Amino acid sequence: MKLSRIAIFLIVGAVFVAIGIYVGATVNVFPTAASAEASSVDRLFGFMLAIATVVFLIVEGGIIYSIIRFRKRKGDESDGAPIHGNTALEITWTTIPAIIVFVLSIYSYQVFVTTRTPGNDSPLQIGVMGAQFKWSFRYPLPPDDRPEVTDDLRDKIRGFMTSEDLYLPVNVPVQVNIESQDVLHAFFVPAFRIKEDAIPGRVTTAFFTPTVVGEYPVKCAELCGAGHGEMSLINNVIIQEQADYDRFIQDLYARAYEAATNPRLPEVGRQLFVQYPCGNCHANNDLGTTAVLGPDLSDIAVQAEQFAAEGAYQAGPTDEDATDSPAANYIRGSIVNPNAHIVPGYPANLMPQNYGDPNIMPRDHLEALVNYLMTLHGE
Repeated sequence: MKLSRIAIFLIVGAVFVAIGIYVGATVNVFPTAASAEASSVDRLFGFMLAIATVVFLIVEGGIIYSIIRFRKRKGDESDGAPIHGNTALEITWTTIPAIIVFVLSIYSYQVFVTTRTPGNDSPLQIGVMGAQFKWSFRYPLPPDDRPEVTDDLRDKIRGFMTSEDLYLPVNVPVQVNIESQDVLHAFFVPAFRIKEDAIPGRVTTAFFTPTVVGEYPVKCAELCGAGHGEMSLINNVIIQEQADYDRFIQDLYARAYEAATNPRLPEVGRQLFVQYPCGNCHANNDLGTTAVLGPDLSDIAVQAEQFAAEGAYQAGPTDEDATDSPAANYIRGSIVNPNAHIVPGYPANLMPQNYGDPNIMPRDHLEALVNYLMTLHGE
């Protein structure tokens, strides 16, 4: 090969590499990087994109060059030269991709380990629960040395320390412990560059440190049913300054204390309607939900009286403290055994089938929801 041709190849190769580096360094396709771990993921993506750009330019440039350089000339009816094989070229185009794959494997593994390993500081532990079709988040209890707050009461309070948005203090390491109430989900926060499966019967974990105050969406990255698309539009991560986060925890604790000491109040049921994924399937004018997968619950108390009078399935009280009215029994039965009576126009098996299990929906939660729904008269 002539030196001039080698020089041309080297110059063209240098230009391609420069273009690849520029593309990898300037690409901006991700949302705001709001965690300490996001930068390492972005650098890995930029490195991979730079390599892919260079490979693309070499391959496509070679194709275009070959089309122009070796095209059939006018009047040339001869056969092409009988060239077969080029050992050096074949070794080159096998070795270079192998090296690229090896380097990317090592780099990717390093980023994976870094983002999956907690730091030296004890992280803030927050529970994440995926359900059809909503995320909910549980927070640790703040200190409370009042004598009336017994261990049993604290266990009850802990059950109400939940929110539908994930509140986090800025610059504090966090560990989320992820569970699923029903089917496979995937907890995905694009701004954090993390995604972790929520698997029924297992607890998975993810680690991150929020770095930018603001509000960012939480997605479900696993097709989990008819409301999967809406599930990715409801929940957010809200990163706050430490003082604002502390106020949120104290307010949440005050509401949880009230709910734990009066667990069947309609107001508690109103909170639980938000905590459970009810609004993802049902419209409710009182809370402003507009979903149409299930029946409209804005006047469910009136509808329940009508269905009960017509002989629709009724579930008796779950214990001696439950309300024993036909309408309340109908609502209760529709929660714990939703296929017993299907409202005309709606298919079976859309409603979760496990709310009759007290481990999934405690009795106090069930009765609070019934008491709240009995207040909805569509007024």
